[in-house]
Order: sequence, then C-alpha cells, then structure tokens
Amino acid sequence: MTVEEALVAAGFAGVEREGAVVYARDGAEAPEFTVEVAGGWRFALRFAVRATEGERADWMRANPAGRLDIEAGETRLVMVLAEGADVAAGLEVWRGLVRAASQAAVVWRRRQRPVHGM
Repeated sequence: MTVEEALVAAGFAGVEREGAVVYARDGAEAPEFTVEVAGGWRFALRFAVRATEGERADWMRANPAGRLDIEAGETRLVMVLAEGADVAAGLEVWRGLVRAASQAAVVWRRRQRPVHGM
C-alpha cells in the first residue's frame, strides 16, 4: 500500500504527492502536514509558534512517539513510521500526536501574548 492509499483509507484529506513528499490534512480545515517517503515514512507538521526547550521536553515526555524541534523559527512535530510498521496504527498515533501538539501550541501561543503585545 502506498502512503497516499493509506492516508486516504484512514480518512485524511487533500492527499497529493510532489516527488518524494506527500501532502495531506486531517480534514478540510486542518493544517497541512508532510510525509517524506524514504525507507519508511517521516511525518512533519509545523506550528506558527516557538515552544521553549522546556515546553518541548515536557511535551515529548508525555508523547514519546513524537519529537518536537525548531525549524525556520517554528515548532515542528515529527514522527517516523519505520518500514514494515503497522500503517493503520501508525496513522492513528500521528493523528493523536497532531491533536496533542495543536492543543499545546495554543498554550504556547497564549504564553507569548505579553511578549508580543497580543
């Protein structure tokens, strides 16, 4: 099964491939994430907020299947699904990680309001 077929079967929307990268959303209004295909699948989603090192560490302790880093000044969620892994289960883990990171990103953004005058 291709990554595109797996995403569509799991109910993800807007599934499109450009080279070795697949773009998708978990619904029409959800943010777009990428899946890089190379010896497994590498999921990534950026949030327009910069979580502190401590916030990222706390989040990763609570969500060990995902990793948070900073890319282009934004917090990025990454999950790797190894070749041969249970794809359906992996997609549900990804879905859960995105929800958890989205909720955390709201908290991180609210923390920054006094700094940015929001």
